[in-house]
Amino acid sequence: MSVRTHVVVGGGVSGIEGATAIRAKDADARILVLTDERWPYYSRIRIGEVLDGRIAPAGLFLRLDAWYDEQRIELRRGARVEGIDPTAARIHVGGGEWIPYDGLLLAVGAKPFVPPFPGASLPSVTILRRMDDALDLKARAGHGGRCVVVGGGLLGLELAASLAGTGMSVTVVEAAPWLLPRQVDAEGGAVLQGILERRGVSFRLASGVEGIEAGQGAAVRVSLKGGESLPADLVVVSAGVRPDTTLARDSGLAIDKGIRVDDGLRTSAAGIWAAGDCAEHRTGLYGFWSAGGEQGKAAGASLAGAPIAYSGSVRQTTLKITDVAVFSIGDLFAPFAREESFREGDAYRRVRMDAAGRVVGAVLIGGLEERKALVVSSMTGRPYRPA
Repeated sequence: MSVRTHVVVGGGVSGIEGATAIRAKDADARILVLTDERWPYYSRIRIGEVLDGRIAPAGLFLRLDAWYDEQRIELRRGARVEGIDPTAARIHVGGGEWIPYDGLLLAVGAKPFVPPFPGASLPSVTILRRMDDALDLKARAGHGGRCVVVGGGLLGLELAASLAGTGMSVTVVEAAPWLLPRQVDAEGGAVLQGILERRGVSFRLASGVEGIEAGQGAAVRVSLKGGESLPADLVVVSAGVRPDTTLARDSGLAIDKGIRVDDGLRTSAAGIWAAGDCAEHRTGLYGFWSAGGEQGKAAGASLAGAPIAYSGSVRQTTLKITDVAVFSIGDLFAPFAREESFREGDAYRRVRMDAAGRVVGAVLIGGLEERKALVVSSMTGRPYRPA
């Protein structure tokens, strides 16, 4: 029997969990992971800690070189895949190399979305998505000055707190009337706002950017809806992401908002799977860490010939804004039968349940002691039992 070659494009959580699952099911296969980054697998959700100097890049590495050796997984950094030939089952890598595959997993993630407002391409306007982005922002923030963060979602708030920690004067512009509008309710948003304001971050809520004009040197002026103009030395756009479908689209795979996949994470092309932020399952797009890992595991098992049916992930998010932990699960805005809430200082809790006592949606700010009980109820459908 010839040795099978499995190629994984993407070195993030979906790609590495996929490669791990392949190895668990196929002890003899050649597994090649291609990433266009120069860094090995790291915790992308913590790169704000690199930005403000709390940790060095190596402190976020989740797999060291020895692990790849032990698992017999080839990791090729700085490799850009330029095309796929599904008919011949091979991929084209920069430099003219063609690599044949028996199974291919696309775990290429998502790209930051930058709204097309005037001035979006100015040098003072940037994004934060990858480790190199964090290092670039760290260098820029070292000069101090004023920063406008466009977007008050998960990454935007972590970014704002990190930049304020470097000594910059930071203003967050958010279109919604409160912070984290997808994860928390208005009262929870107000709690978060108070915490961040005490850390030096200011806010313009229910607002948006009309355009950015160049000023003297690197300085710009950010024009907001309503007429206000904010001076800034740096503008960081954190307005969400869009699935990276370019490679799949150019190769003729079925695309909607993301790369279409079935319950085995198979794409429309034989021998090709997709997982993580780039993939669109029948239950939707997810865009968070735990779902990416779950999809990667299921795709890797399926690719190796031991399918695990994927039926969706529980929507949950955990983040830490400086020293304050935030956790949300489910849909806080879905219909519910009853709720429990608590607020004291910077601690906030709201849990909404259906008539059977099962968690519909919840948010915790501060202590996360009840997180496990919330996850158990959401994932199993059992009545909620507080910790």
